[in-house]
Amino acid sequence: MPAPMRYVAWICFFTAFITKLSVGQENNPIVFPEHFSKTIIAGLKNNDSLFFYQCHAEEASTELTTSTGEKIKGNIKRISITDKFIIINQNGKYKLRYYSSTFSDFPNRKFTYLKVKEKDYWNFKIEKEALLNEHDVLMFAAIEKKAHDTNEFDLVVDKYNSNALIIRNKKTMKHLIIEGNYLLKKNLEVLK
Repeated sequence: MPAPMRYVAWICFFTAFITKLSVGQENNPIVFPEHFSKTIIAGLKNNDSLFFYQCHAEEASTELTTSTGEKIKGNIKRISITDKFIIINQNGKYKLRYYSSTFSDFPNRKFTYLKVKEKDYWNFKIEKEALLNEHDVLMFAAIEKKAHDTNEFDLVVDKYNSNALIIRNKKTMKHLIIEGNYLLKKNLEVLK
């Protein structure tokens, strides 16, 4: 076989090998490390879903634009922002639906009632649907491990409790507090 043909054959073989290797990796289920094995997402069964609501408080300034184009600036104040993440396990692949909500004046009282039932006027709107990679799936497990259970004083997101998390599905309801500024939407590769 002439040298150029060997070169082409070698490239075809190498490309086929790499393609088979990468396809095999996509189909492998995510393996949770031992320290994440008892998280709720690690126990998610095929075709089950899991809801993560994260509410955090931030300082923000408002700017409104009237219909005539006039800009009106407001003062800097604390507001709360709520994000909703739905994770669905589909044969070992994790699908994400990410929703954002309109901001609420601080403190965000609606968040404390999410464990009862989500209401239409909370105005969640879908922002993105995508498959999660292994990093992002493990990020949901990590945020659960980082959080701790609430007590009666933790139920309202205020200046003392500025980052809360609710994890729920048919079998589970956890209302957790996260110390620090750990936000799912800033750490998920799929949302960057």
